[in-house]
Amino acid sequence: MHISVNGHQIDIGDSLRIHVTERLSGDVEKYFENAIEGHIGFSREGAMFRTQISVHVGKGIMMESHGTDGEIYGSFNDAAEHLNKQLRRYKRRLRDHHKGSDNSVQEGRG
Repeated sequence: MHISVNGHQIDIGDSLRIHVTERLSGDVEKYFENAIEGHIGFSREGAMFRTQISVHVGKGIMMESHGTDGEIYGSFNDAAEHLNKQLRRYKRRLRDHHKGSDNSVQEGRG
């Protein structure tokens, strides 16, 4: 998965870039092995930091989340937790949908 980390009028250090890349790739690959790309943007709004994450998981599947906190790592962790929850729910919906369709087809024939 290709990951790009950008800062809007903020200098992004190597340690933050490494933290973001490892955490995001681990979270996304946990649910979708062949994710395509991810974009993380950091900006500052007054005294708060804002993190915007968008991940292209597959064909036609795009997940987005954002987080705000007084510290830049906290804002990223907030956004990453929100994205992780979205990915988990989407994967569960795919899995449950396929299980339900097999049972309904077999019950209708009998």
